[in-house]
Amino acid sequence: MQLSPYIFRGYDIRGIVDQELTEEVIYLIGRGFATFLTERRIRLCPVGRDNRRSSLAFSRSFIRGLNDGGVDTIDLGLSLSQIVYFSSYHFLTKACAMITASHNSKEYNGLKLGIGYSKTMSGTEIQELRQIIESERFSIGYGQNRTVDIYSYYKKHLLGYFHLHKKWRIVVDTLNTSSGRFFPQIFRKAGCRVITQNERLNSNFPNGTDPTDINVLNGLSKKVLRTKADLGFAFDADGDRMAVVDETGKLHWMDIIVTLFAIDILENIPGATIIYNNLCSKSVPETIKKLGGNPLMWKTGHSFIKSKILETGAMLGGELSGHIFFMDNFFGHDDAAFACLRLLSFLEKQGETLSEETSSFENYLSSPEIKLGVPDQIKFDLVANKLRHELVTHWPDAKVNDLDGVRVDTKDMMTVIRASQNGPYLTVRFEGRSEKLYNEIKDKLRQILEGCPEINWANNINAYVLKK
Repeated sequence: MQLSPYIFRGYDIRGIVDQELTEEVIYLIGRGFATFLTERRIRLCPVGRDNRRSSLAFSRSFIRGLNDGGVDTIDLGLSLSQIVYFSSYHFLTKACAMITASHNSKEYNGLKLGIGYSKTMSGTEIQELRQIIESERFSIGYGQNRTVDIYSYYKKHLLGYFHLHKKWRIVVDTLNTSSGRFFPQIFRKAGCRVITQNERLNSNFPNGTDPTDINVLNGLSKKVLRTKADLGFAFDADGDRMAVVDETGKLHWMDIIVTLFAIDILENIPGATIIYNNLCSKSVPETIKKLGGNPLMWKTGHSFIKSKILETGAMLGGELSGHIFFMDNFFGHDDAAFACLRLLSFLEKQGETLSEETSSFENYLSSPEIKLGVPDQIKFDLVANKLRHELVTHWPDAKVNDLDGVRVDTKDMMTVIRASQNGPYLTVRFEGRSEKLYNEIKDKLRQILEGCPEINWANNINAYVLKK
């Protein structure tokens, strides 16, 4: 069967429900994944799902596809990506699957497919899965399904890492997603005083799904100030990403939080490798180097970062989007609950508030991650050709990095434009050492981007930053 090639993305599967993804398509993906697994003699796959309208039906179709391909399944029910990853360790199987479209809007759904302990499909593996499905090279068998709730086991394991002494007062915004079923309970059990926002599950996602959206962060900031909380956290639909505001209501982009975690790691493991994605601020590698660490820039995407951690032996990985990966004493996959509790523990150890701890190394004025709509069919070519040419022409003395899209750096500024791996849009970010330089970069970027008729400005997140 010929499927839309655009659902097979860089590090997971995502598409528009009832257009690119149907129950039949999900069933065939299950059959293809069963072949992929059985060829590697993997016979058991736990499956979880988020609370999107299509996720329950998709979960059933996917499980049926796996069973018909000879793979036994464990239905975890409503879950989070990190609980699904944990299930591989719990059940001693390399396979796992999460039905989710993460931070994508409500019309999307998809799959994150585990093929190793804390390792998910990416790149050539996803294309191999596509080839299996399109050639109908399906394994045949009679796999069995059973239902098991492992949340209590996950929670007990997670909380065993932390012993908070302060009664942290925190706002938790779960954006009406599956995160609302789990995070408030976890933080209360850890000893926090939890103030919830958008806790009730609602598959229409009336408050959005992306915790890095400025509208979400502004709402979180207001709640923190109104309730006199110590911190505020926001999460996406599958719970593996976090965003944070401090006790003053200030938004901190997640690369700054990555830098805090790097400080924490390097105190105990001098010289450790820290991986960060190419959307992160210049202050991230500068701070890591200053502390004697080894900063390594890598491609954006949870699967790419996890693989690079395993390849390099890095102790930490982090992305601007809020995926954080600890390898010093954790599994190396992204778990936002672990990351939040790790941040609270670090602040307790330092004896400072988040605003105090971040004040010394925010040396650049940085934009948020900006997302601009561009069709999947043309987005990569647009970045590689026209937009790359524009950036290199305007900043001829800058260091150019083509690792993931195009990034240009001078000693005082940075600009990056890349094509998203999980949706029809570009991601853009920039920063300058002064407000004057920041505004100059903003004006030039706006001019460059407005010269691209391919961009749909009506479909955006955080594009307000580029306004005059």
